Amino acid sequence: MVRMFTDRQFVQRAVVPHTLVLCTLCLLLISLGACNIFETRTPEDPEQVSSNYIPPTQPDHVFTNMTNAFRDLNSVNYAKSFADSSTSGRTFRYEATPQARSRYAGVFSNWTRQSEQQYFENIRSRLAFGSIPAVSINMTAQTLSSDTAFVEATYLLSIPQQNASPKEARGRAHFFLVIDRTGSWSIWRWIDIATAPSDITWSDIKGEFGQ
Repeated sequence: MVRMFTDRQFVQRAVVPHTLVLCTLCLLLISLGACNIFETRTPEDPEQVSSNYIPPTQPDHVFTNMTNAFRDLNSVNYAKSFADSSTSGRTFRYEATPQARSRYAGVFSNWTRQSEQQYFENIRSRLAFGSIPAVSINMTAQTLSSDTAFVEATYLLSIPQQNASPKEARGRAHFFLVIDRTGSWSIWRWIDIATAPSDITWSDIKGEFGQ
């Protein structure tokens, strides 16, 4: 016997299978999405630091980068301020004040570019929570040639420490810079000079934090 359907019955029977298919697809997509709801999000690397490094195409850029490195707590950028013998042909030298050399003789007996980065890292590890060092380097004289430069400067350095009073240093410095084969300037010799016998100098900071 042939069974006859009304138009309404035909539409209802046609819609129901399509509805079931759509519902099934929706449930499948929801279940797939739910798999990732409780996954742990990859945390940001806590060692990531800011960088305001600029290509040191002029001698004064080196001191800007040094100041920014302290503000950013970026030891890698700080180390870039000093000559790399593989690109500049000069080995970095640091000449501490006589007082600091006497007090920290073992520290300054073999001070290198790597020593600069290490004492910077030690400062970073001992800073008061949420604080940054304050650094000011003011150029007072400059002599420039095609591939070398001499800069005389005064400086102020303040380091807030954990559970201790801030370390504050002041003094003068003579910087000798060289341009390397990449066109970047860097410091190859740094002479620290105390402005008063009782002053804490940058050498004292390096001596204490370089141990």
